[in-house]
Amino acid sequence: MKFKHLKLLALVSTLTAAVSMSFAGLAQASTTSASSRSYGVDVSSYQPNSTTSYSKAGAQFVIVKVSEGISYRNPNAKAQVASAKANNLLPMAYHFANFGSSSSRAKSEADYAIASAKAVSLPAGSYLAIDWETSSSNSTSGSKSANTSAIMAFMKEVKAAGYQPLLYSGAYLLNNAINTSTVKATYPNSLWVAYYTSSGRIDAPDFSYFPSMNGVIIWQFTENWKGLNVDGNISVLPLSISSSSSSSSSSSPSKTPASQAPVSKTKKKIMSKSYVYTSAGKKTGAYKSAYTYVYVIGGIVKIGSSNYYKIGTNQYIKINNVDGTARKLVHNAWTYNSKGKRVKSVATLKKGKQVFTYGGKRKIGKKTYYRINVGRYIKAGNVK
Repeated sequence: MKFKHLKLLALVSTLTAAVSMSFAGLAQASTTSASSRSYGVDVSSYQPNSTTSYSKAGAQFVIVKVSEGISYRNPNAKAQVASAKANNLLPMAYHFANFGSSSSRAKSEADYAIASAKAVSLPAGSYLAIDWETSSSNSTSGSKSANTSAIMAFMKEVKAAGYQPLLYSGAYLLNNAINTSTVKATYPNSLWVAYYTSSGRIDAPDFSYFPSMNGVIIWQFTENWKGLNVDGNISVLPLSISSSSSSSSSSSPSKTPASQAPVSKTKKKIMSKSYVYTSAGKKTGAYKSAYTYVYVIGGIVKIGSSNYYKIGTNQYIKINNVDGTARKLVHNAWTYNSKGKRVKSVATLKKGKQVFTYGGKRKIGKKTYYRINVGRYIKAGNVK
């Protein structure tokens, strides 16, 4: 993608092999679905026809640029979609907007995008995103209402054609140039947000820097995933081709309030004792034990300065107890068990690598540790 106006916050380096296996790397590839926390890439004519290298790196989905404006089609798109299918990856597509705040132009571009998607054999019911960002051919300086109306006009046509519409943009524009509440009221969980935590190669996202907004289904967290010079994304919610999407679907905006829209539930393992909080960030007195499972409702929720998962009516748990906090090793590190004994069967974790820690610091004997897996710990002084 062309989006570069993203805030740089913190350096995130490569994820160690042992931790990546527990994070998102074991999901089974499929041409019809991808689980939450699956990796994916988005490609255009700047990337090769083959998606094999992305599949081998652990990608589960590929978002192919099919068109731009009303006259450009990606010459590699057909081969890229075919390669995604051949590699058992979920194929998706996007169109680069040139319509700014013009609703009539947006409808014309939507028709062109739909025809382009069909021309490259994107399956019915697939995701087709509108990439709305600042460029020489797309002004984002219109009013919020006009920008939103144009985007909604595009998404309406996409839905009517039997595809699932998504909206891609950077976090700044989503928060300041678009009424995302209007978008989400009709298309819940339809935001694909770009927000980078650092420049250069990034292998895994640091969820402590997840952009503070609801309705996000995909997070684009780097422009150089695993050194492959391709945008890296992670699914915040499960992705799947919709069997209910068809050209006979109503193109009228939904009358159902967003609060009543169906939301996904994802089973997750709690990695550290998690207190339960209310929507106001107050402890309820209840907690969930480590190594038990909960069903997360929807995506990440911001309460105060912390990120949470909703697990029930007015019940929330902190995300770092589930997905962990990314930390960089400043020294080589051994792995220990719950009694503080070194686990010699686990290779030394090398300085400069990234690990995920769960919960806060904890004492084992007289030393301080972080939990990095079930019954596995590293000394707190080895990370920052």
